Amino acid sequence: MSGLRMKQIVHSFGDVTVLNGVNFHIQPGEVHALLGMNGAGKSTLMNILAGVLQPTSGTIEIDGQPHTFFSPKDAKRAGIGHVVQEVDAALFPALSVYENILAEQMVEQKRMFFSKTKQRATVLQLLERVGLAHLSLDTPVQTCTLHEKQLILLARVLSSSARYIILDEPTASLSEEETKRLFAMMEQLKAQGVSFIYISHKLHEVKRICDRMTILRDGTIVYEGDVSLTTEDIVRHMVGRQKETNEQRARTVRDETIFEVKQLYIPKTNTTVDLAVRRGEIVGIAGLVGAGKTELAESMIAHVKTTGERILHGKKQTWNSPKDAIEAGVCFIPEERRKQGLFMNETIEKNLTIRLLSNIAPWQWIDKRRERTIATNLISSLHIRPSSPTALVKHLSGGNQQKVVIGKWLQTNGDVFLFDEPTKGIDVHAKEEVFAIIRALAEKGKAIIYLTSECQELLHITDTIYIMVDGRFIKKMDAQEATYEQLVYDMTGGGTN
Repeated sequence: MSGLRMKQIVHSFGDVTVLNGVNFHIQPGEVHALLGMNGAGKSTLMNILAGVLQPTSGTIEIDGQPHTFFSPKDAKRAGIGHVVQEVDAALFPALSVYENILAEQMVEQKRMFFSKTKQRATVLQLLERVGLAHLSLDTPVQTCTLHEKQLILLARVLSSSARYIILDEPTASLSEEETKRLFAMMEQLKAQGVSFIYISHKLHEVKRICDRMTILRDGTIVYEGDVSLTTEDIVRHMVGRQKETNEQRARTVRDETIFEVKQLYIPKTNTTVDLAVRRGEIVGIAGLVGAGKTELAESMIAHVKTTGERILHGKKQTWNSPKDAIEAGVCFIPEERRKQGLFMNETIEKNLTIRLLSNIAPWQWIDKRRERTIATNLISSLHIRPSSPTALVKHLSGGNQQKVVIGKWLQTNGDVFLFDEPTKGIDVHAKEEVFAIIRALAEKGKAIIYLTSECQELLHITDTIYIMVDGRFIKKMDAQEATYEQLVYDMTGGGTN
């Protein structure tokens, strides 16, 4: 029997069963999509395949031979490669590109001496395969962009001769051109018998690159077959019910300006911007990957040294660090939630109350009862799953992790909320939950800045849209008058000619 098979996989975290007898099969030389809402069990299933977790019961076979993976090293030796979504957690930021790609081989090198010249030549070939031929081998990884880090990690996986490669949201940080290059490389590797397990919430990409798909819901397989299903049918399988329409209700935006920046300098793009947000308004910042959205957010909260004016409640601010911005009432939900927004090895409770230490520990001793009460109430109101305050954040799905990142700000009395790509890597149901939280904040009179590359989200939730291209705002429009086609045209620079 050729291919990789996972048979009757069961896995539980304590009393919670997250995989219930899953059968998963991938054939040699195919791209197989693994779909499902956040919390459906996708990450747990792939962590078992990658040797990060061991199943409660069930077996894994490769070409008819049984395998037991007690560690990621066992899985790699069997030909399993894993390109994780949060690439920073898998790379060594202070080491060079060359050292990161060959890190595992260097650690396992049995000989005292090895041919560095030959290995550097090998790395150059790998970088060329993944479209990074322009990158110097000696470049520190910490200076690379997010999409470059992802491709570096893919090169590392290819260096181990992996036959089955797990790609977790591989295009989340890639431009359209980079996505095309990735897909072309996948097609080349397919022809060589390499298989890919493709995890993505971008269903149009699934239909574009994948041969077959498996859909998980609540730890159970609900569909396995080709990708000819309509997008509506795929969503119905994922959610378990007809997709509900969610019409945006008219919202009253007051004339009072809460936050504005004037001639704010963005060092990384060498540009300046003007922006104003009123009470109860959701302002969208629309831009493709690399447009400068994150750099704008960093400049607004004084994460980088800059010039220009920041005005909050009519008063000019002199912030020298994000701490100053936070104390003034600015809340920041970063794009990289695992790296910048969470303490991954801590509990849900600790993460939700971290911004409230002055309230729950007035005498430098934490009031455990108050801490638990606050966390429990937030878990309930945000529908965080699992609902145990003592569950570790690292075991949550992406959507639930994002709700924790947002939740820690909700009782801080902040008036300005910056959301940088808040729906990145989360499913359609979790997106609606995040949208509901943001709308509720706006209803309470908070000023919302929503930075995203997703046109449909801008039309769905914002009141005003600024278009950003190469670090500059080229247009401002009323969201009610915007169209999807116009947003795409403007974001790709069509309106700058």
